[in-house]
Parts: sequence; structure tokens; C-alpha cells
Amino acid sequence: MDTKKRERVEILDLLRGIAMILVIMYHILYDLKFIYGKDIPSFLTPGNHGFEIFHTGFLWVLFAVSGICAGYSRNSLKRGALLYILGWGITAATSIFMPSELIVFGVISCFGACMVITALIKPFLDKIPWQGLLAFALVMWIVFRNFHRGSIWLIFTEINIPRLTGLDYLYPIGIRSDTFRSADYFPIIPYYFMFLAGNALYRPISEHKLPGWFYRIRSGAVGFIGRHSLIIYAVHQPLLLILFELVF
Repeated sequence: MDTKKRERVEILDLLRGIAMILVIMYHILYDLKFIYGKDIPSFLTPGNHGFEIFHTGFLWVLFAVSGICAGYSRNSLKRGALLYILGWGITAATSIFMPSELIVFGVISCFGACMVITALIKPFLDKIPWQGLLAFALVMWIVFRNFHRGSIWLIFTEINIPRLTGLDYLYPIGIRSDTFRSADYFPIIPYYFMFLAGNALYRPISEHKLPGWFYRIRSGAVGFIGRHSLIIYAVHQPLLLILFELVF
């Protein structure tokens, strides 16, 4: 998500770069354990409860920072549509070349949808104070964070949502049928709310309302990864699989 050079806040590139490095590490471990059957220590195994908390944390960073950077984008609607199309390209590619690891509505598709939604409702969002928008987004994230897994959280109580059958086309918003499967699934609900929280923070950041050190941090080599995080995300898994095929 390009930013105007004179307005670039390098700490955002740094955060995205760190998150992207951790995503790549996660997929390396996932591929080695579940595709190539290698012995990975339990505390490093994707799916392990402790490791998943760590994984979820850097995904939050990736969505929030992407929401911030969407505010700097010259044309969020166009860029979001292109990402959404790219996401379907990844679905087509995995269905042909690796159906066992089929990706339907993965991170790229979700980013694209989030950008399109934000661009379409921007006139409405701009009328809401950023503090109120941030609070709303965080509350909605807490309530709906497990919506795609079949539950919502209300006042210290988790309410289970029965799995609906025959609704095979509502998976983009987090409603799945029993036959739906995806190796990388990030529906609009709940992940849009984390993206929206980041987008709310764009305003105070772009208006230089944060402490001075926030704007003085330099991203270095990690920032290069952050600036090209979406491209790297799209290609890193195919490249890893090609590498592992050559090695093993």
C-alpha cells in the first residue's frame, strides 16, 4: 500500500516487515511439520496453543498496520479490487497445483475486501471522531473475534452459533457450511474490525499527533520487506514449497 514519500512513517514499514518475517517463519514450520512430516518441537508447532497466541498477535499487527497504510493509499478502491482478484488467483493456483492446501479467502483476499469496504464507506467514516471509531472497532473485534469459528462473546459469555447448511457462498463474511475448507482463511468478520482500528489510527498519525520518536524511527532492511509485504506474502509460500521440493 503505497504512501506518499514525503509522508512515509517508517515505523509502519518496520512493524509490517517484522510481522511479515514472522509470517514466513510460521509457514516454514507449518510446511515442514504438516506437508513434509518433519519433527518440529511441540512449542514451535503451528496449532500449539502457545504458538497460536504468538501467531495471532503478529497477524493483528499486520492487519492494523495495513489499515493505517490504507489511509495513505492514493486509490484504495482500485488497489483493494486488484488484491481481491489476486486472492482469487491464489485460490485457482492452489486448487490446480496443491488441492490439499487449497486457499479460499486467505489474507490477500481479506486485505482486498477490507480496502474496498473502507474506500466505499470513507465519507461516513470521516464523520466519526477517530477515538470513537477506534473504540467501536476494538469492541466489535472482541465480540466477533471467534465469529468464523462459530461463536460470539457477550458480557463474559460466549454464545455458540449453529453451523448453517446450504449457505456455501457466505464464507467471505465468516459464515461457513460443513463442506467449506481452506488452508488459509481470513473472513471479513472479524478481521475487518482490526483493519478498521488501524484505519482510525491513520488520522492522528498523519496529523503528527503522536510523540516525536514515533516519526524518527528508521526501518532499515526490515522496512524493505514491510514496503513490499503484500507481494512477499503472495509469493513466499510457493517459493518455500519449490525450495523444500528441491531439498527433500
